[in-house]
Amino acid sequence: MVNPHSRTGRERFAEVKKALANALNLVEATLPEDEKAFREAIDSYYRAGITRFLIGGGDGTQSAAANILAHRPVVMGVLPLGTGNTFFSGLNLPTSLSQLIPILANGPVVPIDLGLAQSGSHQRYFLNTATLGVSERLTQLLTAESKRKLGWLAWPKGVRKAIMQTPVFQVRLEYWNRVDVFRTRQLIVAKGRNLAGPVFMLDHASYQDGRLHVFSLGGQDWWSLFKVASRLLIGRQISDRSAHYCAVKDILVTAEPIMAIDIDGEVWEKTPCRFSVQPRALSVIGRFNSHVVNLSPNMS
Repeated sequence: MVNPHSRTGRERFAEVKKALANALNLVEATLPEDEKAFREAIDSYYRAGITRFLIGGGDGTQSAAANILAHRPVVMGVLPLGTGNTFFSGLNLPTSLSQLIPILANGPVVPIDLGLAQSGSHQRYFLNTATLGVSERLTQLLTAESKRKLGWLAWPKGVRKAIMQTPVFQVRLEYWNRVDVFRTRQLIVAKGRNLAGPVFMLDHASYQDGRLHVFSLGGQDWWSLFKVASRLLIGRQISDRSAHYCAVKDILVTAEPIMAIDIDGEVWEKTPCRFSVQPRALSVIGRFNSHVVNLSPNMS
């Protein structure tokens, strides 16, 4: 299933379909035009007994699929056809289609954790990050068309505008029977190793560590934001005091003023919001150091 609105989804659909048909028993290949059709198609195939879903698109598409497939006895494979492809970057798979297709056809399959955001009566799983601040404004500034045309080149100009338009806000974190209160322009709740495409890696985090990694990109001043961001960019551990880093299973986040929440690149609900880990909530095709499982006949 390929999102035709992702950066290269529509143009590469025929190529991907042919390659997959040559590698496995391809039951169906579809280009659902909207989220409703996407959800209905997955539910229909699941009821029909399909147990492997290969999802083509960017992080928003993969996140939408994870929300449908979570806690079901199925396997999800990823075709990186978006702009950032952050989730795919953390799966340690080749980007070349000729090398990727055989892996999608034969595994290996690994169970991963998902993050869960709960705001009021609403809840949503996330693969990569839930954020407040600059990233939420950036999501609004970067249109699907600009990302499709410019790819990563659309980000520098958008980031500059987003930083200028994002005010300082107060964050309150409640976890481990403690409370942290501070001011920042960006808060990140990360599940996994990658934060933006192949960069901003957290070396000590993984999709199987049973933790959420929560931190701010500095305090109120511009310098602290760029200092923490630059450490992440070169793969350094988060050691700066202004990052307010913690690794937790469950955390309640409130903000003053109330802030919108960006989930895997899509603006969602608002604070206050509780974030928690859902261990081994989704099986995906990827390469990790542990917890690899063999494909069973009903997952082929």
